[in-house]
Amino acid sequence: MKKWLSITLGIVTATGGFLDAGTIATSGESGARFGLGLIWACLIATVAIILLVEMMGRFSAISKKTYAEAIRENFGFKFYLLPLLSEVIAESILLAAEIGGIAIALSLMTGISWRILFPPAAFLVFAMAWRAPFDWIENAPALLGLVTLSFIVGIIALGGPSHQLLSTLWKPEVKQGELADYLYLVAATLGATISPYLLYFYSSGAREEHWTSSSLLLNRVTAIVGMSFGSLGSIALIFLGAMVLQPLNMQGSSLGELGLSMAKALGPFGALLFAVALFATCLGAALEVVLGVSYNIAQGFGWEWGEDKKPVEAARFNLVLIIFLLVAVAIGLMGIDPLQLALAGSTVIALFLPISLFPFLVLMNDPQYLRDKTNGRFSNIAIICILLIAFVVAFVSIPLEILSGGG
Repeated sequence: MKKWLSITLGIVTATGGFLDAGTIATSGESGARFGLGLIWACLIATVAIILLVEMMGRFSAISKKTYAEAIRENFGFKFYLLPLLSEVIAESILLAAEIGGIAIALSLMTGISWRILFPPAAFLVFAMAWRAPFDWIENAPALLGLVTLSFIVGIIALGGPSHQLLSTLWKPEVKQGELADYLYLVAATLGATISPYLLYFYSSGAREEHWTSSSLLLNRVTAIVGMSFGSLGSIALIFLGAMVLQPLNMQGSSLGELGLSMAKALGPFGALLFAVALFATCLGAALEVVLGVSYNIAQGFGWEWGEDKKPVEAARFNLVLIIFLLVAVAIGLMGIDPLQLALAGSTVIALFLPISLFPFLVLMNDPQYLRDKTNGRFSNIAIICILLIAFVVAFVSIPLEILSGGG
């Protein structure tokens, strides 16, 4: 019974890790602007993150190493600094967006400006990351995030998509002059979903929970069912944006605007459900981002680390956590709309994605780490395909952002 409870919590945890400000922003805007014409990009990203998460969990369970530790050991400290630098740049922007998402959720509930609520939202993230046990961080926001199931209820309440809208699945409505916007959202969708912070956090979480070879079933179920369930929420947001915002000629240009979809479907209660879902998913993601980067730095430099250790026992790990959070707060206090920050963060992630993922191909085929659990032919082909996609996305992400004006 305890084992099956762990599997259930693992699935819920993956759900919370999948949906964040980045995926909410890209999904809502995709539906509002291009109907269902970007669901294919979401599905590709979902398959990629399922494969990567399964491999990451398998690697940490068998090798007893985290991803950051393995990169440093195999490629040297100088190479390790490349993915580290890319992570710090990309995730500091994304963390500011996640905190902003929390603030907007609280604003939707209270009517107070999100700019006023930004510092309290940042303090909430700090308080939980500083003192909450790892189990709380792993499961509490994600359990609350189950309210994202209400997105599906909203689609049903609206009567479901029309036949005309369904046709945009295979024939996207890309108007003249909007091709750059469409391709930019493709890149942002891939960047928002295939977020390296999730991999670093997942790898470290496997070590926090002392996974072994007996945990491989838990890992596989978490990866497949959990990420697929998270993808369901993302796709539901695309449907809601297409069904509500697109007919009103609204482009989903703010997180608050995206909440109108649920308000249209379920009235004031729907708006509240969207606010709760936004709060839960952004809180979970903010905790994973700040811990994922802190884990990365501490492990790469060989410091003591661990969320369940007292701050004095892992002083440098906790110092990095505070500094990184302060950098994100400084970015957020510039007053930039969190949705725009989320899109920008997703674009930067897409730009650096090949640097973060390249070591995967080598490490997952090293028997010194994985013994008889190295990748097979299918897994290696999958990684190569993901890397090729990552290189293409990285090459076009910045030009597309310039041409589209940031979406």
